[in-house]
Amino acid sequence: MDLAGRVWSCQVGPALVALALAFALGPAVAYAQAPQPPAPLPTPLPLFPPDNWWNVDVSAAPLDPNSANFINFINGTLPLHPDFGGSDGSQNGIYGMVYAVVPGTQPLEPVTFVEFGNQSDAGAPGRPPGYPIPVGARTQPKWIEGGTPSGCSGNDDHMLLVDGDNRILFELYHTCWNGSGWQAGSGAIYQLDGNGRRPEGWTSADAAGLAILPGLVRYDDVFGPDPIRHAFRFTVQNTNGHVYPASHTASNSSSSDALPMGARLRLKASTNISGFSAPLQKIAQAMKTYGLIVADNGTNMYVTGAYDPRWDAPPGDVVPGPTWPLTAGDFEVVQRGWQPTVPADSGATSFYTLPPCRLLDTRLAASQLPPGPYGGPALPPVSERVLVVAGRCGIPSAAKAVALNVTAASPPAAGNVSLFPGDVAAPLASTINFTAGLTRANNAVVRLASSGSGTMALRNNTAGQSVHVVVDVSGYFQ
Repeated sequence: MDLAGRVWSCQVGPALVALALAFALGPAVAYAQAPQPPAPLPTPLPLFPPDNWWNVDVSAAPLDPNSANFINFINGTLPLHPDFGGSDGSQNGIYGMVYAVVPGTQPLEPVTFVEFGNQSDAGAPGRPPGYPIPVGARTQPKWIEGGTPSGCSGNDDHMLLVDGDNRILFELYHTCWNGSGWQAGSGAIYQLDGNGRRPEGWTSADAAGLAILPGLVRYDDVFGPDPIRHAFRFTVQNTNGHVYPASHTASNSSSSDALPMGARLRLKASTNISGFSAPLQKIAQAMKTYGLIVADNGTNMYVTGAYDPRWDAPPGDVVPGPTWPLTAGDFEVVQRGWQPTVPADSGATSFYTLPPCRLLDTRLAASQLPPGPYGGPALPPVSERVLVVAGRCGIPSAAKAVALNVTAASPPAAGNVSLFPGDVAAPLASTINFTAGLTRANNAVVRLASSGSGTMALRNNTAGQSVHVVVDVSGYFQ
């Protein structure tokens, strides 16, 4: 049983037992480890759209009225602990979560879910069942959290995989190669271009029902040229219930002062970080702007990061350590369940024409770069994709809406697609309806996100079928 109260069960097959005996009794065998440092994540970064809960600015969000009691319940004197690093000094042991970037051609491996099968994703929408697990993960170290080849350690054994070509995140919990197949406690799959909150009441590979990878402290974030633009995942010992953006409860306390899953802490604006090293200043500023999100039961004030061998050597070695120079008392709790408000319509706007310009063509390869259009893949069934359109095709950052021509190209089945602002839930109304095999186009005016992120979203409402969509812009409102 882990700290989330989830029961661990793994059926270890004869092949795995034989492998273990080979290690114990046979001559030493050299196995390559998973690629480290990890390959670059697909851009744009941060992961997920600008208005996703991991990426939203909470520096001006209201304070929760119970903030002081929440912090006292944790213990305001507890220091902040970076729960990640490099090697633990043993042959395979590591600190932190492991992630790997794989190509879109990576074969999919079926996974049997032995704990939360009715809350797990068998495969990505519109694709065959399975997870893109490299064959090497069966025998090589450092593909799975903890570093143990094949997983099955009895700990959390998270496995995080990114299909960089199709921009899909795959996450598994209690991952185990049992000698004849992969099994896991639970699994969740996310389109990196959508927001994709789990159904209410569902878990993910994390107790709160959230994705793990977007909340990690990563080496490339800390030592990259840009500010860190996302919140961090962290744990507390006791939780009670859940609030948005979490979807799942793993309560181990009935106290009203125990934080719920999904609660967000924010480093107080008054906290002086000027004396910190440059990397720690960067991390601390992200905690002021985006905060920490409760994602699991665990040790109080443990901030999760990615395993990376570069943490073991300068300049990375200044970041991990027993503690950071901050305590729980330096934080405050943002209003539980807070979401940015949608500003009221500011009134009439003027229309400006643009030369016809292609914004999106999912028939193209995914790796398109500006000034070309966004590329594929096709819109998966019952899934959303968010696009940053400001800055493309002459659309200014101050634009409030765009005039579009939307085409469904040779759809495989009858259905419809909706277009809407990138910071709101999909509407019930469709933008274009189509029948099987018939290319269909429609004109539309689509509002952009009121948050100022310059985004719009598309949702394919066609059950069971991916659809290719082409979007051309002819003007904007400002």
